[in-house]
Amino acid sequence: MTTPDTPDRQVELHIRGMHCGGCVAAVERALGRVAGVQSVSVNLATERATIRSDEAGPGLRDALVSAVREAGYDAQPAEPATPPPSGDDADVLRRQGRRLALAATLGAPVVAWHLLTMLAPGALPHVLHASAGFLAIGAVQAVLTFAVVALAGGSMLRGAAVVLLRGQANMDLLVSLGTLTALAAGVAGLVTQRHALLLFDAAAMIVLFVAVGKFLEARARRQATASLRRLFERIPRRATRLEPGGGGSDVPVEAIRVGDVLRVPPDAPVPVDGEVVAGHATVDESMLTGESMPVERGPGQAVSGGTRVRAGTIDIRATATGTDSAAMRIARMVELAQSTKPPWQRFADRAAAVFVPAVLLIAAATLVGWLWLGRGELGWAIERTIAVLVVACPCALGLAIPTAVVVGTSRAAELGVLVRDAAALEAAGAVDEVLIDKTGTLTLGQPALERVVSLCELSNDDVLRLAASVDQYSEHPLARAIVAGARQRGLSLLEPADLETSPGGGVAATLPAAPQAGASVVPTVTTERVVVGTAAWLAQHGIEVGKSAEQVDALAAEGLSVVCVGAGSRVLGLVGLADPPHPEARDAVARLHELGVRVRVLSGDRHAAVSRLANSLGIDAFEAQVTPEQKLKRVHERMAAGRRVAMVGDGINDAPALAAAHVGIAIGAGADVARETATICLVGHSPALIPRAIRLSRASARVMRQNLLWAVGYNLVMMPIAIFTPLPPALATAAMMGSSLSVVLNALRLRRLA
Repeated sequence: MTTPDTPDRQVELHIRGMHCGGCVAAVERALGRVAGVQSVSVNLATERATIRSDEAGPGLRDALVSAVREAGYDAQPAEPATPPPSGDDADVLRRQGRRLALAATLGAPVVAWHLLTMLAPGALPHVLHASAGFLAIGAVQAVLTFAVVALAGGSMLRGAAVVLLRGQANMDLLVSLGTLTALAAGVAGLVTQRHALLLFDAAAMIVLFVAVGKFLEARARRQATASLRRLFERIPRRATRLEPGGGGSDVPVEAIRVGDVLRVPPDAPVPVDGEVVAGHATVDESMLTGESMPVERGPGQAVSGGTRVRAGTIDIRATATGTDSAAMRIARMVELAQSTKPPWQRFADRAAAVFVPAVLLIAAATLVGWLWLGRGELGWAIERTIAVLVVACPCALGLAIPTAVVVGTSRAAELGVLVRDAAALEAAGAVDEVLIDKTGTLTLGQPALERVVSLCELSNDDVLRLAASVDQYSEHPLARAIVAGARQRGLSLLEPADLETSPGGGVAATLPAAPQAGASVVPTVTTERVVVGTAAWLAQHGIEVGKSAEQVDALAAEGLSVVCVGAGSRVLGLVGLADPPHPEARDAVARLHELGVRVRVLSGDRHAAVSRLANSLGIDAFEAQVTPEQKLKRVHERMAAGRRVAMVGDGINDAPALAAAHVGIAIGAGADVARETATICLVGHSPALIPRAIRLSRASARVMRQNLLWAVGYNLVMMPIAIFTPLPPALATAAMMGSSLSVVLNALRLRRLA
């Protein structure tokens, strides 16, 4: 699914070491300063940077990696449509677990002593209150606290030092300043023997709570990207290519070229899109179609990359390269969605960029203010300053939107809804009117036999047998539907001779005499031609069609496509065909109505056919014989009326309207141009995915709003509390980490959507 937004001049980087929105801003600034860079988007939740440039190449990629490393973070080139290295999440979790264990083990005595002196000071022996006891206990606390800060908080201190040297600020800097301030105050209190300044417990508990929060956050973020990882894991990476001289070789999918013959054994993924040239297999296509039942595939039939052979072995001829398979296009689209930012995220990024410097100023003002007020307690002023530094870290602000986008788009992809960008995820949730094409969207897109009417002594089945016998070698959709209908009824067909075809007219042939079960044989079949097609085609063969005009009009009034069957000089019968409604269409319309979404059908088909379908599905607004230009005009009219409009279609004629609507939704395996112009693509031909897409978007947008409001509201509430109340620095740290964890856990609720 190549798009204008995914050109060759795009570079992907995997970024390590980011903790908050300030980190994101710093990385984006560093990348934006590289010559030739047009735009940069950094996602904190996926730890991925997408850079679009004037030109790409190894030189640019190296320059981008260097820029990130100079900014104090680590970067590695990432291939498009691939998740972060598989071991990264586990490594991060193990590191955070070790830091948590060190902080808890070394910090426990410091915290326990603080609690004992605070809760039961009278229970301590008198000697511990003496000068020697004070110095001894204080020295032990100092050593343990130094160990906690150095071993469990060392990476945090290094990160703070790097950004500080570059004149930047992030979460590491705030927490490190709070920790070092508490540690320095404790040392000063130990030297001067001032109990009020012994804040070793605050330093130890800050590191401990940061370690707890980081460990839980790493687990939660690993869950948040689990859906995305499962999607990428479905993409085949290697294939068995059959060589012209015999035998096969294992090759990466990137090496596959159109025309290569590949062997796919049982329980193996189909590596690329292709056509079966040998063998038969049962193929699981649920990834692309949403259908849980496997389908049979044999020679001449197409298979898609990313589907899986469940039984049997097939050889396929590649019709696409490994980088252009259906599964890879899906992965690219999901990746593109997660590299973009919705409007709310841009607000959050702007806020995070100025937030850390603002917090530093507020912390300094808090220290000066409390000293100036004459409280007379240096320890109190320092505690308030430390609380301000750690309570206001912008972790939650940086994670609020990206985590919701990652979980929402990944879950949507699992359910068959591919969102092109994060803005579309927001826009689809606001849709209140759906304009929808008929053919191939609400219908199966293939005509099917609906009615047979005999106008002579023959039975309906005999008329159908004659029509199918003449049409059996035609590729016309109506002819194929007639043949399929005859075979479904178990009718045996006659072998036609002297075939004559006319595009847009029909087929004529001579049929051999044969017994007709249940009816008389047409006397003239062996001496005159049987003609199947339009009334005009029959008239060209000297068949009187005027007498059947009333019956033709009656069938057409029901919305049926009418095929006439004649021989000699008379019409033998009529065959009515229709594009049947999709089995899920009625339920899909009902669910849209439940969501408060109005449905309007726009179709180029005849009024009778559109009316028939709309009435059967419970749709009261429809227009027939609408041109592509008129569809585009209707979209503009509905938008001008204040409606939030989604256009749903699957063909080239829908592309202008798809591009113009607030949300363009391409359904099924529609035309490439429809998929290119749509902001949402539905995998598989299922109208049920339309309300599902809207419901998923609404849920994702709701979580984004909740997360952003929580992140902003948390800081608005906690900052004054830290400044004006005796909030212990340790509890301030716990509140900060709890805020970050809460937005991640709230986003994880989207994984349960069905």
